[in-house]
Amino acid sequence: MRIRTTRLATLAVTAALTLGGSVAVSASPASAAAAGGDANVSARGGLGIVTSASAVADSAGTYTITWTDRWPGPMRVYASTDVDHFTKLVGTTDGDTLTVSGLDPAKRWYFNVTPAGPFVGVVTAPRSLGLQSAPNARDLGGYRTEWGLAVKYGQVFRTDALGKLTDADVARLGGLGLDEAADFRTDTEIAANGVDKVPAGTPIKNLTIADGNLTAITNAAVGSRDPIKQQELLGDGKAAAALENIYRGFVDDPAQRAQFTTVLRDLADGKSVIYNCTAGKDRTGWMSAIILKALGVDDATVYGDYLASNDNLRTRNEATKAGLKAAGLMQNPSLMDPLLYVQKSYLDTAFAEVRTKYGSFDDYLRTGLNIDPLTELRLRARLLTF
Repeated sequence: MRIRTTRLATLAVTAALTLGGSVAVSASPASAAAAGGDANVSARGGLGIVTSASAVADSAGTYTITWTDRWPGPMRVYASTDVDHFTKLVGTTDGDTLTVSGLDPAKRWYFNVTPAGPFVGVVTAPRSLGLQSAPNARDLGGYRTEWGLAVKYGQVFRTDALGKLTDADVARLGGLGLDEAADFRTDTEIAANGVDKVPAGTPIKNLTIADGNLTAITNAAVGSRDPIKQQELLGDGKAAAALENIYRGFVDDPAQRAQFTTVLRDLADGKSVIYNCTAGKDRTGWMSAIILKALGVDDATVYGDYLASNDNLRTRNEATKAGLKAAGLMQNPSLMDPLLYVQKSYLDTAFAEVRTKYGSFDDYLRTGLNIDPLTELRLRARLLTF
């Protein structure tokens, strides 16, 4: 397990200014978004001068860091591959945007925007982990809570299956300092798509959560090559209804609840965890919603994180649909949309089941997931920061 420094220690390191290697920097007095870059902007609000910050990265490895502040003044921006230590000064500006290039593209970079004087800096990073073979891999850090705190970066990561990672992808994961990986897939899914590839020494916990017979239904529909049968199995809302039933199972099935609890307890124990299913959208999506809700993140943000899977997976999903049609397996591959993409109704269904069975999310945490108040406090202490 990695030993985390305290916030005061981090500030002390930041105060000891050390110029880093050769990087190219440009500053702008006005906020700007990086065109064609990482659209999954992550932000973290602070309690000092800097109220929020975000970072996006383009395909060339250029980062655009943007922030808002309570009053103008010079800002120093630091870059680091260790979210707890910032010593590489990459730029100073009186504006609210900084563009940085020349950083090692094989590594994950975090940025600290620090105002002049004895003020707390704000940490940000691109949400995407930039894995070539896992487009839905991302950091769950940076989200604001309803109390003004923020989820720490570099602690908890959500992703699609890691069985097809390139060597470069695995090396990039190696820079995250992971303590463990949790795989929600069934044995059938693992056999079809490969065991997760993780850095050497990272243990994998197989926390199997059934897919509600969805694989069998999908295989029966596609394998039939029959448009009529496919419509009967997947059309007229049947595919979406099958997904909603699976989400009810996330809440109702004690065996499934136990798997989600395992991840929560590991995070409360201070472990840095990456968890996945196959597409990183349903079982992984509900796990992420549980974590964010338990930390006090508002519902709009929880839904935003959940629905971001659609954009992350769109290119791959549309290629899958085109392949099904080209191979003559489906005349109407749009029947697969409820299976390939997430819908707000799916998450609505799970939260509705929580209210029906437990009355509130807090009671679901206590009774359904067996997370006692002390464990919840430890979870927040480990994963929240200013």
